[in-house]
Amino acid sequence: MNLLFPPREQSGPEPSWGVLVIGHGTTDPVGAAETRAVAAQVAADDPTMAVELAFLELLEPSIDTALERLHARGCRDVIAAPLLLFPAGHARRDVPAALAAAAKRLGSRVVQADPLGVHPAIVALAVHRRQEAVGSRGPVAVADTIDVVVGRGASDGGALSRLGELVAAIDRHRGGAHALRTEFGFVAASRPTVAEALQRAAADGPRRIVVQPHLLFSGRVEQDVEAAVATARAGHPEIEWVLVSRLGADPLVAEALQARIAAAGPLPTGDMPSPLP
Repeated sequence: MNLLFPPREQSGPEPSWGVLVIGHGTTDPVGAAETRAVAAQVAADDPTMAVELAFLELLEPSIDTALERLHARGCRDVIAAPLLLFPAGHARRDVPAALAAAAKRLGSRVVQADPLGVHPAIVALAVHRRQEAVGSRGPVAVADTIDVVVGRGASDGGALSRLGELVAAIDRHRGGAHALRTEFGFVAASRPTVAEALQRAAADGPRRIVVQPHLLFSGRVEQDVEAAVATARAGHPEIEWVLVSRLGADPLVAEALQARIAAAGPLPTGDMPSPLP
């Protein structure tokens, strides 16, 4: 949780808090609809709370426009909730910069909530998505199964450790691993690539490879994973390839986002975290 703009001088009634849900942005209409659906679930959870949706890129409204809308609704204090999985460059750099600029212009106080991370609801949904994918298929022993978990990738060097933390949380949730081992792959900016991870998994000749893209919504990244799996399947038709669905606009995503919002505030005046340097 980060205070992005110092507190205003307070007098009179308690501040009116609003929530700004921030999606990544996509040219995929399904992904855009899924983002809006999660924001709508958050708004429906508490009809008395002012909620606006913004997109970091590609779509409107922008962060600046959505924060201005909250300001017009009387919200001078705002919890910004990034609808992002991990604390990579967008959550650490791009979102705070856009929020700070808009907050300064409007004279608002903005507190940024943490990304979804390995919140228990996200972990439970990841487990459920895998079970959906393999549930209708015949049983295959753990020793004959390799998992490949795929992330978007990040330039900050922490992508691999974050996926490792996710898999550890999934294994704890299940009470043990569900594959002989797990390979990790990334679509961009990190290594190994998806193709490298799939090749490494196939080299051991397992009966089944379960590919789980840890992605929120439909978009180009998911399509890239699907294409990589299709190529691997063509090269190794003797292996059963199982592709797990994205998380999607599931109520558990909204639950995790609501928890991040609740943890971020509202905060009483005077009990503020240190401003960002």
